[in-house]
Formats: sequence, structure tokens, C-alpha cells
Amino acid sequence: MDAPASRRDFLQRAGTALGAAAIGSTGNPEAADAQATATPQLNSPVSKTARLRALLRAPGLLVAPEAYTVIAGKLAEARGFDAVYIGGNMMSTTYLGVPDWGVITTSELVEIAGRIAREISIPAIVDADQAGETSLNVYRTVLQYERAGIAAMHIEDSRNPKKMETWAGPGGPTTTALQSIEQMRERLQAAVDARRDRDFVIIGRTVAEDANAVIRRGIAFAEAGADVVMNTLAFSAEEINRIARELPVPLLGIGVPKTHLAGTRMKVNIYPNIVSSAAMALCDTMYRELMDSGETSRPPLTPDVLSRVTSTSTYAELAKRWLSTP
Repeated sequence: MDAPASRRDFLQRAGTALGAAAIGSTGNPEAADAQATATPQLNSPVSKTARLRALLRAPGLLVAPEAYTVIAGKLAEARGFDAVYIGGNMMSTTYLGVPDWGVITTSELVEIAGRIAREISIPAIVDADQAGETSLNVYRTVLQYERAGIAAMHIEDSRNPKKMETWAGPGGPTTTALQSIEQMRERLQAAVDARRDRDFVIIGRTVAEDANAVIRRGIAFAEAGADVVMNTLAFSAEEINRIARELPVPLLGIGVPKTHLAGTRMKVNIYPNIVSSAAMALCDTMYRELMDSGETSRPPLTPDVLSRVTSTSTYAELAKRWLSTP
């Protein structure tokens, strides 16, 4: 009579361990216990979005490194990062082998990013390009991203079709043509209307290269319902702070240099392509070494780290439990 209840209890504990495995080895028993207690909540899409909202309200800068695979996401979590970033450039290049020219589809973005986001306990901020051809597409895209377990998505204002103007080559335009502010207002309002989870974060990205344009568009995006405004922020520290002061919502930058971060009002700094690009370079180096010399000297991920991020001990306990069941 007690066996079913006992098994349920064991599986609940095992599920908690699965989510906490990457962090539970920090050496702090109290922190590990607290993490284990929190994990079931963090594993739900709603709690991840709520956690990201809390991070956006908290003081300090939120740093989100690229997570180009599930293992990369778990390693970021294990190293103490509070969120990760999953970019369209990475997904296009790494998973499809195509340039980031809008070739990747929304369904592919959702499938790849969702696979990563669902397997980690920290929130994932994900690229959505323009989120579709029309505002109707934007509406459906938000629903898909929410269902995938993603905590935030950014919608950019480059004109459809994406980057067509930049393919002209020598003598062609050097900047990306932008959608009108009114078009972006409508798209962002469609995103807000589609949102079912009130904590799901909608980010309005402008690819404008002028600080005044970033401010003007950012204010309009916020008025339309964007929770965060995003830009490459290739400006001085003073200009970045001016932009942040003028915007009514948090400001997200892309790989802003450390020298520009001291005392910055910028709220989020994402680091796209830092891991995937290095992994591709390492892959090429190792293949060349193997072809040239017949061997390679690059060390693998250490077994203890690999064991933690793949929850090996938890699965071993499950295997023992079920193998011993009559």
C-alpha cells in the first residue's frame, strides 16, 4: 500500500534534483537546499518570467551570456548567471548553417530556443527577429514563444524582408532600413495583446545607429507596451546613460564594453555569439589537427562538470530504483 506513495515522493525529489543538479555542487549546503526548494517553481514558464521581471526591477546590471545549447545554458546557470540569451544569428549559423538574413523561420526559432529554455531553471531572453511579416504574425509568434517556456523575446524594427538592403554589396546601403514608428507601435501592441502571461517580457529592439533616434523610437516602443528597449549601444558611456535616462523602461545593450559599464544606467547586457563562435573555431582547429597529425590534444569537459550538467547522478538513482522494482 505504501509503495505508490513512496515512489511519488521519490520522483518528486528526483525532479527537484534534476533542475538543481547544475547548481547544487556549489559547496554551500544551505544554498543548495534553498535551490532545491525553489526549483519546482523555477521550472514553470510562469515563474521564469516572474523571475526575469524581478531581475529587471532589482538594482544592478543583469548580464546574460549566450546559451547556444542546453549544456551551455546549464553551464551558465552553474556559473551563477541569472539569465541567458539565445540569439537568431547563433541559431541560423549553428543549427541551419545559413547567414542571419531572415532565412530562419519563426517555427525554427521557437523549436531551437524552446529546447534550450525548457531545460534550464533561469530565464531565457530570445531573438524573434521582426516576429513575422505582419502584426497578425506577431500575435501568433508571442503565443508560440510563451508556450515554449521562453521568458522574453525581442522584436526589431528593421524593415521586412530582413536585411535585404544590406545584401547589395559594394556601393549598396550600409545601414538597415527601418520600419516606421507607427508600424512598430502596431506590432508591439499586437504582441502585448497576445500575451497570456502578464510577466512575459516584450522587448522592442531598434537597430537605429543614432542616439536621438534610439531615444525617439524607444519612447514610442515603451508607450506601445514594450517592457524593455534594446539597441547595440555603440556609443560613449555618457550617451548610453543619456539614452537610459530618457527612456521610461529598462535599457538592454549588446556586448557593451566593460569600460562603459561603470555607473551605467543600462539594465541588461547580453553577450551573443561569444560561445558559439569560439566553439566553431575550436571545432575547425581540432578537425585540422586531426587531419594533419592523426590526433588532437584538446581536453574534453571534465567528467565531474559533465556529470552535473547532465544530471547523471539523478538518472542513476532512478535507474537503481526502477531496476529493483519487482
